[in-house]
Amino acid sequence: MRGFPRPAAAGSGTGPGAHRVFSALVALQILATAAPLALLPFLGLQIAAMGEGSALWTAAALAAPAVTTLALTPAWTRLAVRLSLPGLILWTAGLQAASCAMIAAASHPSLLVLARLVQGAAGGGVVLALAFRGAGPDAAGSYTRMQQAVSVGCLIGPLAGGAAFEHGLFALLMLACAALLLGAGGAAAFLARDLALDGPEDGGEAGRIGGWPVLGAGLLGSAGAFAFVAFFPAWASAFDPATFTPGLIGLLHSLSWLVALVMLPAWGRCIGVLSPPTALALSLAGCALAFAAVPLGLGLLGITLLRLLQGALFAGQSPALFAAAEASGSNRVAAVAQARASLTFGQLAGPFAAGLALAPFGPAGAIWVAAGLSLAGAAWLALARPSIQRSRTA
Repeated sequence: MRGFPRPAAAGSGTGPGAHRVFSALVALQILATAAPLALLPFLGLQIAAMGEGSALWTAAALAAPAVTTLALTPAWTRLAVRLSLPGLILWTAGLQAASCAMIAAASHPSLLVLARLVQGAAGGGVVLALAFRGAGPDAAGSYTRMQQAVSVGCLIGPLAGGAAFEHGLFALLMLACAALLLGAGGAAAFLARDLALDGPEDGGEAGRIGGWPVLGAGLLGSAGAFAFVAFFPAWASAFDPATFTPGLIGLLHSLSWLVALVMLPAWGRCIGVLSPPTALALSLAGCALAFAAVPLGLGLLGITLLRLLQGALFAGQSPALFAAAEASGSNRVAAVAQARASLTFGQLAGPFAAGLALAPFGPAGAIWVAAGLSLAGAAWLALARPSIQRSRTA
């Protein structure tokens, strides 16, 4: 079905109607984030419980969503022409629910990999970004609200998954997530029925990539963050295993997300007052410094403060990236899809790049690679600032 016509008030972000739309989108975003993260920390355990301890199955299941996410990147502008925004919301909720149901029923790792491929095909990171943007009056506020919902999902998902695994109720949790996703998706699609996508009607811009410095910075920032998260436990355990227990490392990770949730409104104002590329560069540079300070070994208090600072600084990256990509891209749909792809590719590339430094330089070397990736993203943006400004005024 074609996109609904946009009424005068669509996307105004004001009034009780807009509040209901945002509430429905927040609920859907929390579920779409929490459901995969309920499995992710325990993916290896789930595969082992199936009688397959192969690391190859675990790696395949971990990478599967990225494969379909990246493969669908060029297709989103064409899908946006053929489907309305409510139709895309139903697409992502339906496929996410199907993925959860498949995970609940999976009896072999191959079925788990297939379920994760379906999860990536749902395109929640693209569709929900478009929905939040369509429901709000400005890029900074819309993407900031989306990231707040993502942060809540990041807090809830692992906690729910851990409790379910501990009590043998994981399949039931996934089925409950599937039902909740269908309900939340239906409600969000109904409430967003008057919103329309902002994109070319013929889909002719689908292959064009705009704003390479912005996308490259997003990729490098994502790579640095995921490299740090992957190798911080190894560094902390080697530095002081008696203090940095797995429980404490997990607590510090959760606290960093909590700080991110608290700081997001301030980042929303910062993005609006400065500019999205400037805010993105500040977040990248700040994260790089905070990452690089960790191997200095500042003790429990110092490391805790650094992890909290990292959460506060990292909070602004995603909303600033989406807002900057929208400003520099060929059209909103393509820009959001490409920004999402840059984050996904960074999640894959970062741990691999840092892992190369692990053998010669130890865990501290991997942490410094993470800092270097984030700093490289900030430097790219700083060097490309004149071209970004010209593209915004063109």
